[in-house]
Amino acid sequence: MPRDDWKGVVNQILYGLIFTRDLDDDAASRMADAMVERRHFGAGPGVYAAAIVRARRHRGPLTDEMPTPHGEEGFRAFLELLAAELDARRPWRRTTS
Repeated sequence: MPRDDWKGVVNQILYGLIFTRDLDDDAASRMADAMVERRHFGAGPGVYAAAIVRARRHRGPLTDEMPTPHGEEGFRAFLELLAAELDARRPWRRTTS
């Protein structure tokens, strides 16, 4: 992934949460399923998992580029849940559209 593309991928995750009220385990599980099955997240789970790794290391804000009902701390906590859910689904099966 090019150096700064991870932020755009993280923004896709954030956008996918606009209508999600609670950033909890259930929401992370649903999103991980959608990523693995390439529903709404067509790049596949590897791209999203790599972006989450980069986001975890990033010291700046992650929620600054689009309006969101979720705060920075809550979104970062959600990324941790999502990373765990994606890891639990390894190895990711290859699907075709």
